[in-house]
Amino acid sequence: TSYYKKDWGFCLTYNQFKKLKRGTYEVNINSSLKKGKLFYGYLYFKGKSKKEILLSTNICHPSLGNNECSGITLLTYLAKWLSKQNKKYSYRIVFVPETIGALCFIKENYHKLKKNVIGGYTITCVGDERTFSFLPSRSGNTLSDKIAIKILKASKKPFKTFKWLDRGSDERQYCSPNLNLPIASVMRSKYGTYKEYHTSLDDLKKVVTNKGLNQSLDIYKKIINIFENN
Repeated sequence: TSYYKKDWGFCLTYNQFKKLKRGTYEVNINSSLKKGKLFYGYLYFKGKSKKEILLSTNICHPSLGNNECSGITLLTYLAKWLSKQNKKYSYRIVFVPETIGALCFIKENYHKLKKNVIGGYTITCVGDERTFSFLPSRSGNTLSDKIAIKILKASKKPFKTFKWLDRGSDERQYCSPNLNLPIASVMRSKYGTYKEYHTSLDDLKKVVTNKGLNQSLDIYKKIINIFENN
């Protein structure tokens, strides 16, 4: 991927790569650089308060089960559940291409986010049945951090805690210094830590399960209930 400079590259399967003969290849780039469009989607549920919880997931790797589609699935069902609840806080639910999508969303909504967001999470890698993982916000001491840790401890199951320096998804954008939103992340196997990550093996047979998704959904429902009843 190269959004930010005039560069090129291509992807191929490992089996195709093995069939390549050693030598020099000519590459024909039939492309143009024009002003384009970036699409993202979000839902906004208005609560009694203008203060809001931000829930964000990525939509840019749809062939990957845990790394991508698990977050889309969980957040869709979480949104359906939220739509039927009496809400003290408002909820902004965001579906964006990772990094560049979050940057565009922030640019369009900077002042609203800065003024109103009191907590939230990036939701990714939530579909397997392995150990839960927690990635803190930049400060590590926000309401989002405290509630997530409380719920994970209450589950009575072991979980892994990572440092802010281990970040790698849209918490980078939401927690950037000028914005500095209180955004953390609760995952199952954190991106980059499981062997199927960013391969064709990250699928519904080997990684993502109904049980894993439902357990993650349950954790996020409990997190929201703590926000609402704190």
